[in-house]
Amino acid sequence: MAADRGRRIAVVVFVFLLLVPPLVTVLPGSPGTMRVAGITLLWWYAAVVGPLAAALGVVLARAVR
Repeated sequence: MAADRGRRIAVVVFVFLLLVPPLVTVLPGSPGTMRVAGITLLWWYAAVVGPLAAALGVVLARAVR
C-alpha cells in the first residue's frame, strides 16, 4: 500500500510540474516574463526548478516504498 501511495504522490507532483509553464504564460501580468539575474522566471523554472523538483519527487516516491 505504501508503494501505491508514493506513486500517486509522484504522479500528482509530475502533472503539476507539467501544468505550471502553460498556466504561468496565461496569467494576467505575465509573471513568467519577469527577470531574475537577466533571465526570465519561466527559463529558471524550465532549466532549474522543474528538473530539481522532479528529481526530488522521484527520490521521495522511492523513499515511501
